[in-house]
Amino acid sequence: MTKSIVTAAMALAMASLGASSAFAQDKGTVALVLGSSGSPFYQAMQCGAQARAKELGLTLTVSAADQFAADAQIPVVNAVTAGGPNVAAIVPTDMQALIPPMRELAERGTKVITVDQTIADPSILKTQVLTDNKAGGGMAADALAKLIDGKGKVLVITQPPGSLAQDAREAGFAETLKAKYPDIQYLGPQYQSNDPQRAAEIITSTLSAHPDLAGVFSTNDQGAIGAITGLRQAGAVGKVKMVAYDAASAEVAALKNGELQGLIAQSPSQQGAVAMDIAAKLIAGEAVEPVTMAEIVAISADQPELADKYEYVAGCM
Repeated sequence: MTKSIVTAAMALAMASLGASSAFAQDKGTVALVLGSSGSPFYQAMQCGAQARAKELGLTLTVSAADQFAADAQIPVVNAVTAGGPNVAAIVPTDMQALIPPMRELAERGTKVITVDQTIADPSILKTQVLTDNKAGGGMAADALAKLIDGKGKVLVITQPPGSLAQDAREAGFAETLKAKYPDIQYLGPQYQSNDPQRAAEIITSTLSAHPDLAGVFSTNDQGAIGAITGLRQAGAVGKVKMVAYDAASAEVAALKNGELQGLIAQSPSQQGAVAMDIAAKLIAGEAVEPVTMAEIVAISADQPELADKYEYVAGCM
């Protein structure tokens, strides 16, 4: 996650962004900066945003780095700043490192909002579109505890510290275990940096050290996909229970075939649409709430229809 590589698709999107003001519709210009390219979650968010922007008559451009990392995303935000849109909706990949480029963007006159993630200095933001990630982590702890009868060793696979949402999910999980489940031994978090292969390695190495591992919580879809691979390699599918954040298609399929036992799902398309609603209000000079909360839901293996409802589908791709 240390390389600042910009994909060709992202470069094209940024180029179009730079020219967007010259061809803007009367309703205004909006830039959406996703957390990374290729993620089912962010693809669904993009589709929700594009559909709503079209309804509202907004000129929307979308860009993303190919990695969920601050050093990869900062050049993307800088390109948005150069383009000068009316509003920028950003999924910041680091709560601290993205503050300076986002502050410069705001100082140049763009109204800045955050979606899904946020930054440690909200004073430069017009609003934040968020889910209660700490509560989601607590929901995951409750679900996993039920699956393992409230006892045994559990592990969290998450992102390196710095992502406000991911950090909150792990914290909510750990705090709920401590408060409610004294017979569960928490082995702590391990970091996969949006790398499924690394997540698989974490599972196999942890099972080598702790063959009695009872459960796993992955704080995002990439970790879950890799963890499933690791459980397959170790012959531990079903023996080690797993709950995962998100509802990517691979996760929904794994829930239905028994490789996953629970999901904590968001609605990224809703988040994208809400961000465009807020952008339109800001362009029109209307007041907005400082925080807008999006929905979150726990889904168990016996709720396939609910999983289908919340599956992250990027129908516009």
